[in-house]
Amino acid sequence: MLLSIPAAHQEVVTSLQFSPYYPSVFCSTSGDDTGALWDLRNSPDSCNIAKLVCHSDPVNHALFVEGRDQLLLTASDDRTVACWDVREISQPVGVIRGFGEGVNKMLRLPSGVPGGGGGGGSSNAVPSLLVACACDDGQVYVHSVGTPEDSQPQNGLRSENAHETLDSLGTLMDRFWVSTNTVNDLALTPNPNLLLTASEDNAIRLWNIAPLLNGRATGDDRLVASFEEFEDPVNHIAVRYSSPPNEVPRGFDSATPSSTCWLYAACSEFVFAVDLDPINGVFGGEARTFSGHQDYVRGLEFFSEETLLTVSDDSTAIEWSLSTVQLVRQVKLHEGLVMASAMSAAKDILVTGTDNGEIRAWSLPFSTETCCASSPCEA
Repeated sequence: MLLSIPAAHQEVVTSLQFSPYYPSVFCSTSGDDTGALWDLRNSPDSCNIAKLVCHSDPVNHALFVEGRDQLLLTASDDRTVACWDVREISQPVGVIRGFGEGVNKMLRLPSGVPGGGGGGGSSNAVPSLLVACACDDGQVYVHSVGTPEDSQPQNGLRSENAHETLDSLGTLMDRFWVSTNTVNDLALTPNPNLLLTASEDNAIRLWNIAPLLNGRATGDDRLVASFEEFEDPVNHIAVRYSSPPNEVPRGFDSATPSSTCWLYAACSEFVFAVDLDPINGVFGGEARTFSGHQDYVRGLEFFSEETLLTVSDDSTAIEWSLSTVQLVRQVKLHEGLVMASAMSAAKDILVTGTDNGEIRAWSLPFSTETCCASSPCEA
């Protein structure tokens, strides 16, 4: 274990995210209504480099945005997304409003549409930043997020909640119903025109967002496919896409029939995988089940081309072989429930957070002395 912060937050750690700018820096969000920035280069007593205080309800997710003035977004149950400049973190530069209920997850969408949140269409305009948000009201909201110069003043509005006095920084581009219940997660397929959603109504659905990405109005015929064979809510999803070694480069434009694409879904204590056509997004007939955890799976990370890493409420992490679907190693991480995880870009560090606000950092691969008794790893 590289680092232990027993009281990183006062409530559950809801998400963890590494910075794309500084390899040792990561962000945590929590049910204590705050977020925080941490630097692994520092000692446990000084690794907290910033506190993100703005929201009035639990903060569910953080998203670093590359190439946009080092923007960091935090999503909350208070029905807002706060926008922070990580170079000056004392307060948000603006907020995105207009959500029907709490915001659970954010995903950056590809876009070549010029402009932003009201920035016009000058020749110097940068591509629009489109962010999709999964919400408790069963909808996905898509906003174009501008810069602080694009913000819309709130006409002197004052409130005891800081997020209600900040300028609006997002323009609603689209919203659509994807579920009769909470939307838990979002993911893009290799075809960036297709968006996957996971929800509390035991379903994963595939949506066509091509018109939106090209600056056109979307219709009511977005739904492409629905996979509703789960017995419990789908909490997390991830897509793994690869081509055979002799077929390069990888990417949607070079997809071939021999390309492989799998959708991984965390559902209760299991992870299910189904093959997915990388071009049209059609669900295939192959399926795999990863069974080994004793409680809810809370995180999906790809440790290598052949290894899936999961964390769970059962206090452990499991390394799985993607080809054999076998458990390779299981390690005990915490005494409490492991509620969130994130892997560094170099895939050499894993950070984990618990239901009681503890954060730990681990060197990867795991040391064998942390293996559970039932794990097949060598002593």
